[in-house]
Amino acid sequence: MKIYLLILSILALLSGVIVLAIANSTVHEIEAFVLYIISAILMTGYAIVNAIHRLTEQLETKTT
Repeated sequence: MKIYLLILSILALLSGVIVLAIANSTVHEIEAFVLYIISAILMTGYAIVNAIHRLTEQLETKTT
């Protein structure tokens, strides 16, 4: 699941960069910034899932 969040975040970021680069109107710029926000949300989700995964690994090693 972590890798999917990371891949989707990178794809959303790249899509936002491409849309912003070829933007012809304000609507396209807004679309690019929405993609940036989606990328930030996905990256935050990745960071949270990664932190939880590392904590569970640490707890498992302490109990054994």
